[in-house]
Amino acid sequence: MLYLFDIDGTLIGGDGSGRRAFERACHENMGILGALDHLRLDGMTDPLILESVFRHHHDRAPTGEEVRAIFDCYVGHLAAEVAAGLYHVKPAVHETLDLLESRGETIGLATGNLEAGARIKLTRGDLWRRFGFGGYGSDAALRAELVRIAIERGVARAGRTFMRDEIWVIGDTPKDIAAAHAAGARAVAVATGMYTVDQLREAGADVAHPTMAEWRDTL
Repeated sequence: MLYLFDIDGTLIGGDGSGRRAFERACHENMGILGALDHLRLDGMTDPLILESVFRHHHDRAPTGEEVRAIFDCYVGHLAAEVAAGLYHVKPAVHETLDLLESRGETIGLATGNLEAGARIKLTRGDLWRRFGFGGYGSDAALRAELVRIAIERGVARAGRTFMRDEIWVIGDTPKDIAAAHAAGARAVAVATGMYTVDQLREAGADVAHPTMAEWRDTL
């Protein structure tokens, strides 16, 4: 089996550290306070967040130079925000990963975070070491595409192909579910973010549970 995990709301809770770091970077580079006030970030990728900020405030997409400058600034602020802010690993995450590892499953990430941001967010919870590959916001702006990239990397790591019913994307938002299905995978939804189990089932989750603990018990 191939299991691909989302980060925010699924593996960890960061008390808005990513949002604060993003807004600090936008303020320093664009001179805008509260640059993300118009956005709900759940399920969005970092490149699409930045594009939305530019289109909302400047009515255009950012240039490549602007993207690089703001993301470099963002990653620096993120390290400080994650280190200083409230932080928790979601219920049963380590135990679930222990079980999957003991079974020899292929485990990776499918996250809208930049790879550098994913590393920062997961290192504090001793989780980064558990994922040998992934698809990231730094690979693709569209979530379905980064899931496809994660699948390709999982296939390369495992040295075998996977059928659709062997590929599972684990997330906490309807966007995770939609991306999984668009990439030819199945979706496990956990209600550890902003959405309830019923909302996640209505969004088309193949499996939905209150937390990862209940899903682990079915494995």
